[in-house]
Amino acid sequence: MTLYRQWLLSLRLLLREARSGELTLILAALLIAVTSTTAIALFSARLDLAMQSRSNDLLGADLRLQSTTPIDSAWTEQAQQLGLKTSQTLTFPSVVLHGDDMSLAAIKAVDQGYPLRGILRIREQADDNAAVFAAAQGPAAGEAWVEPRLLALLNAQLGDEVELGTTRLRLSAVIIEESDRGGNFYNLSPRLMMNWADLEASGLTAAGSRLKWRLLLLGDEQALAQLRNFRDLAPNQTFESLADSNQAMANALDKARRYLGLAAMLAVVLASVAVAISAQRYASRHFDISALMRTFGLARAQVWNIYALQLLQLGLVATLAGLALAAGLQAGLLAVLGELVPQPLPAAPWSAWLLGASSGVLTLLGFALPYLLPLARVTPLRVLRRELQPVPLSGWLITSLALIALTLLLFLFTHDLPMTLGMMGGGSLLVVIMLLVLNGLILHLRQRLAQHDLPLMWRFAWQHLSRNSRQSAGQILAFALTMMVMLVIGALRNDLLADWQASLPDDAPNVFAINIQPYEVDDFRQSLQDAGLESQKLYPMVPGRLLRINDVSVQELAVADDPAINRDLALTSDQQLPASNVIEEGSWQRLLDESGQVSLEQRLAGRLGVGLGDTLAFSAGGVEFSAVVSSIRSVDWGTMTPNFYMMFSADVLAQLPANYLTSFYVPPASQAQLTALIRQYPGITLLDMQVVLGQVQALLSQVSLAVELILLFVLVAALLVMLSSLVAALPERLREGAVLRTLGAGTALLRRGHLAEFALLGFISSLLALLGAEAICFGLYRGLLSLPYDGLGWVWLWLPPLAAVMLALPGMWLMRRTVTVAPLTVLRELVE
Repeated sequence: MTLYRQWLLSLRLLLREARSGELTLILAALLIAVTSTTAIALFSARLDLAMQSRSNDLLGADLRLQSTTPIDSAWTEQAQQLGLKTSQTLTFPSVVLHGDDMSLAAIKAVDQGYPLRGILRIREQADDNAAVFAAAQGPAAGEAWVEPRLLALLNAQLGDEVELGTTRLRLSAVIIEESDRGGNFYNLSPRLMMNWADLEASGLTAAGSRLKWRLLLLGDEQALAQLRNFRDLAPNQTFESLADSNQAMANALDKARRYLGLAAMLAVVLASVAVAISAQRYASRHFDISALMRTFGLARAQVWNIYALQLLQLGLVATLAGLALAAGLQAGLLAVLGELVPQPLPAAPWSAWLLGASSGVLTLLGFALPYLLPLARVTPLRVLRRELQPVPLSGWLITSLALIALTLLLFLFTHDLPMTLGMMGGGSLLVVIMLLVLNGLILHLRQRLAQHDLPLMWRFAWQHLSRNSRQSAGQILAFALTMMVMLVIGALRNDLLADWQASLPDDAPNVFAINIQPYEVDDFRQSLQDAGLESQKLYPMVPGRLLRINDVSVQELAVADDPAINRDLALTSDQQLPASNVIEEGSWQRLLDESGQVSLEQRLAGRLGVGLGDTLAFSAGGVEFSAVVSSIRSVDWGTMTPNFYMMFSADVLAQLPANYLTSFYVPPASQAQLTALIRQYPGITLLDMQVVLGQVQALLSQVSLAVELILLFVLVAALLVMLSSLVAALPERLREGAVLRTLGAGTALLRRGHLAEFALLGFISSLLALLGAEAICFGLYRGLLSLPYDGLGWVWLWLPPLAAVMLALPGMWLMRRTVTVAPLTVLRELVE
């Protein structure tokens, strides 16, 4: 038989078998595997390409000098002498007013040289269909450009005037794309871009830790290298190159890719299990057909070719359909994440499509192929003697092939061999342990329930679950883990911030005031009293950086990358220990009685390896100073009051320029008074925490929804595992149903028994998921965040019945033949 005829026969057999349960499940499982992996591969590849192709644009220059204080003009003069193009920007958070509406915004002031490099696209009409064009420079003096979000928050339109500090700016354009936008806490707020010339009139440039000055530089590498060596940088200044900017973004994108990739891999693992179960059943059902083909003269190789071609065609259909679905899924991910990813993104390379397609190939090779290989070794004598079985592959070989396939797939996502091997080893061990525990629990309950006289339908259901305890344990584990992860994500997305806010007193401060200058302290305090608003203590705040610990630089100690160290810290001093602080080691009194003392926050002290008596050296305002650690404090960061990593004795900061910080409570009915304070003190930044928390909540919702999209595929894959198991056990179920009906069992009883079995499977899975989610959330709330935890509440009432119905419906549909086909017909089919 020629290869072409073998292909025709394989296609004819495939079409004849198209409606069989095994092939349908293999196709669906491959579809899940290809879709989930391809979607993540496309998503990651497009982000990587955007970062690579627009890496210079993301920085906005070839090199930039960043500082928290104004940059000396000598740097600009030297750069221009070296033939470099320059531009300056200043970014800071501030409140923008439009009539009675206000919003926190991320302000960016730019000079006439901006942008040096990158993309700045604007639209001069609010209409979404209006023309978009690239701007050669920033807004003109007296004008401002804003992102669409800010227009909506302020209920403003282009042409309106807004108040920023002590100046008014006309909104002249909408920002569509700003390639060097960057990302930090305050950049969660919508952008307002203004002209550098309007800064002085705004009154917002008083010294403060939230100001970030940047000198953008463009030119050849030799001139940039010379400028780096022009003079020593101040401790609060850093050069940021293309590599530095890319590394920070690459780290963030890599973490996102790994988390989404691991969720997709969980779907692939479950889909692979479904493929293996279905392939095993398919192979055992085709032993007779293989024996007939051998009887008709086909060689072993030809029999194998026919089944291999079937597998290839099935995989091709699943791959093409999966690639199409993946394109839609990754578009959905991008839509959900919105402004969190750079827009627009380039098209995905072919390598990403091939990576997704390879998941289907590896799944087939690792999980279906080992079960189909024995089909070629069926002896023709099986036509006469059906008890003759082909020699199956070694169980160890089948397991090894499956593990190798999974390891390759995981490595393609992580690109980290030690991490891949660690996850495979640790994950396999964890799954084995959990399966053994669940299996033991099922057997234990079987013995206990045998002593009770349960209704017949429940005995029927429990006997099925306990008879195949290992299989039942695997199905319960798959569903429970998937639901548990979704519950935890949902709880964190919907309840975490709300629970934290609910744990605060009703009159907890909800507005922070920063950048209060010393000459404004008394007037500002009096204004709060006149408005009936009570503030917390006003703390002096000096921005400074930690340089050395016991005369060893933080770079040498490898702690410079700690988030609390690689930026300016808010340094303060006060005679009274804050109410939210507790002395854990040392004495607060030494801070009051002795000079040159500092009290350090407990967790930071642990990360830095600092203890009592250690000497810390700092730089602030161009002055270096040191202090000895005299106490270590635990700090409740959850309170809406000012808290600090470092608190000094009064003498240490006495000669340094400081601004002040406080917080106060504004009742919902007094928002007009807050607006009046903003207008009265334009240089003070008033942060409405309700607005900030709303932005954080929106961010959490976007990210968690993206993960939940992938977890839906995990849930479907878990359902396929259950259906595959049922299809594999269908002959036994048919035989059992025929015997029971022959002995007098009614159709209604069998249906109730099946309903109880699958409902019980879903019910137990949901209970385990709820217990696991409660434990994880309790640990996060009480252990990590020190928040009261009220539990999942109503979820306990609706999830178990929902899970029971979710599993009972497909299970009942699949078991319909056991109660609709005549017992005699079933027995004849099984005998034949």
